[in-house]
Amino acid sequence: MSGAYNRLMLRLLIASPFPAMRAGLSLFFNNPEYLIVGDAATDDHLLDLVDVQSPQIILYDLSLAQDETLDALWQLRRLHPEAAVLALSRSAADSRMMRALQAGVRGCLPCTATADELTAAVRQAGNGELVLPPTATSAILQQLREGDTAGETLTAREAQVLRAVAAGQTNKAIALKLGISEHTVKFHLASAMSKLGAASRAEAVAVAFRRGLISL
Repeated sequence: MSGAYNRLMLRLLIASPFPAMRAGLSLFFNNPEYLIVGDAATDDHLLDLVDVQSPQIILYDLSLAQDETLDALWQLRRLHPEAAVLALSRSAADSRMMRALQAGVRGCLPCTATADELTAAVRQAGNGELVLPPTATSAILQQLREGDTAGETLTAREAQVLRAVAAGQTNKAIALKLGISEHTVKFHLASAMSKLGAASRAEAVAVAFRRGLISL
């Protein structure tokens, strides 16, 4: 019976260069919903642990990154795409958040997040949703606007949101339909608008339809 119960627990791995942070997160998630399968103080140790422990969620402190390339995150994306990585940042304006998202993390959360926000973020990441706090959204969208987005295509979720907008649904209705938060809907919509160079929801739908990125 205990074996069957353990299979229902979310396997979680913690990566941070700070012992106090690793210990604090391990203590926080020490409950029947989670199974802490390890903690890592370096990128190399993290990659070794993931190979052996097969975590479902990785809490990755961006302070662990050796440089701006975030090579460990790219390796995780290539070798263990099934593991959902939630990046923890010192600041909502951390320039590495955008690079972390490009490297395939499931979301970013500032270290100032509340206990409820952290718990909700882990659940969302485990369910395959993008996790971004309101304080980080504007900073990331600004980086999207400043970056070169020529030739980019829409993600599957962005296309879903735009199709729902085309059907006349509100953000609240879209959130309920897709099982995500209204904030996440707004982020996907804003990201799609930025990629398409659209100034409004309607224009984003029109441009996406014209380019063949969505069908109505």
